[in-house]
Amino acid sequence: HSLPLDPTPQTLTRYIAYSSLYISSSSKYLSGARYFLMHIFPDFDTNRSHPLVQAAIKGSMKIRGSNINRKLPLRLHHLSAFLTIARRSKDYDDLLFICLLSACFFACHRSGEVVVSDDKRLLDWRKVIKRSSFVSSNNHVTYRLPYHKADRFYHGSDILFIRFQAVDACPVLLLQEYISLRDSIHGARPALFIRKDGSLPARRWFISKLHCVVNHDYGGHSARAGGATFYASLGLSEDIIQ
Repeated sequence: HSLPLDPTPQTLTRYIAYSSLYISSSSKYLSGARYFLMHIFPDFDTNRSHPLVQAAIKGSMKIRGSNINRKLPLRLHHLSAFLTIARRSKDYDDLLFICLLSACFFACHRSGEVVVSDDKRLLDWRKVIKRSSFVSSNNHVTYRLPYHKADRFYHGSDILFIRFQAVDACPVLLLQEYISLRDSIHGARPALFIRKDGSLPARRWFISKLHCVVNHDYGGHSARAGGATFYASLGLSEDIIQ
């Protein structure tokens, strides 16, 4: 191509533009080239940090990047549908599921905060919500969420639910109903959320219950996204929702 051997910002930019047509990791190849060229061209790092080169790297990542596939948010009528199933079946696990779904919706929980991994080797009891942290009154319930993904200092968070008068799947009423049934079956077992067979609710079980009603456009974080959408519709600011 009759280009100079010196890796100037212009040369590196052209390299990124050309190589990104064929590979998605051209910037990593540039890091590999640095290893062999630094002792020959000591200005390599300076040239690689040039705004022109960095702009080319960002542009190639956008062009080669895959589309973000976000699941749809759940709506209140979805919660009502799952509540109807629990009322008709009178099944313990159906009641547990709508409790978890309602909690994820109204507390904007990540699903991984209320269910465990399917791989039992990854179970960490320090992250499991404890029955001893649950406190109930007429108009609200609370429990302690141990350290989690967004908790930088590992202090945990107190989750507070208040009663929603015009909502079928009110988290306060559901949790109060669930805790009464749970205690009659499992007594002093440490985990707050337990299936009827004594196991902890796992992700595969949660997703299979979810897809009994909704299709695969919805996923584990759809309740969290639905809760955020619901609170935004009430006029809450984004920083409060987060």
